[in-house]
Amino acid sequence: MKNPLNKLIVPFLSLFISGTVVIILHSCSQEKQAENKDSQQTEAVATAWSASGEWVQKLTVSPTNIVRNTTWGQDFSTINDSLEVAESQPEKGKSYTLYFDDTDLNFSDITYIPNDQNKLQEITFDIFVDSAEDVQPLIDQWKGYLEVKFGPSETKGTQVLWTKNKNTRIQLENVSTPKDPGIKISFKAAN
Repeated sequence: MKNPLNKLIVPFLSLFISGTVVIILHSCSQEKQAENKDSQQTEAVATAWSASGEWVQKLTVSPTNIVRNTTWGQDFSTINDSLEVAESQPEKGKSYTLYFDDTDLNFSDITYIPNDQNKLQEITFDIFVDSAEDVQPLIDQWKGYLEVKFGPSETKGTQVLWTKNKNTRIQLENVSTPKDPGIKISFKAAN
């Protein structure tokens, strides 16, 4: 017995199957493009980090995670920096000192600050240099790296800000005084 609907079902079924195959192939193509984009971004960040200079590299430790191999929301008790504990400690958090040479004039205090749930929410670098001429090149090195990793910056007065990243807000500022040239960089969780 021949059913006239069979003539309609077969073309409809083949159209449905070919449409599904096209959707699956398109989805796979989009996933591959996203993987390639992520891979290219990771490679670009690693290249920018390699070109950022010795001080930026020593301060950030690696181009992975946020800085110093930490992530926002990380339990504060798991942060164990191998640096010397700083002379002065914040009310909330822990501060370390990284010396760039033997002069005690080129160094950074690195402060980790938790939120009320004892999870990492901020990292601040107070960087001091021996000479005022060293400040702008250091700012430029930071900007070159951070713009690749966190996107374009904007300048507001003396501050350079990164606010486009969905997870991190960064503020870089020349805080030099005649006696103490240097910069301050704050990394904060966006939420």
